[in-house]
Amino acid sequence: MNLSCDNHRLDEWFWLKHRIRCALAPDEPRLVARLLCTARNLARQDELPAWPLFESVFDLLLDTAGDPALPWHWRCHCLDHVWQPLRDLGRLALRPSDQLRLRLMTQRLLHMQMQPSLTYTDH
Repeated sequence: MNLSCDNHRLDEWFWLKHRIRCALAPDEPRLVARLLCTARNLARQDELPAWPLFESVFDLLLDTAGDPALPWHWRCHCLDHVWQPLRDLGRLALRPSDQLRLRLMTQRLLHMQMQPSLTYTDH
């Protein structure tokens, strides 16, 4: 494998996560689909271990959805897609410890309460 190509893919992965978490392009909903597709490709090509990869996508989307400093529509978009890495993890959860971890993540999602987004006048 070409190391510079691998580094480019991983740099793109980390930059994509940053753009989503910070809502740097909140009017570009395809970023989330691209993140999910990239995660699946990285896992399939064994560039990153699948479980931590999908767990990080879940955490990213859930944390972004719960961040009141970000635009409401972006938060809702992330929340709408957070089930996808859970589904990917469900396919990997073969051991009882993984199944427990997946249940805890699901509980975290089920108990999440979204506060309204801050406005420019909020201090």
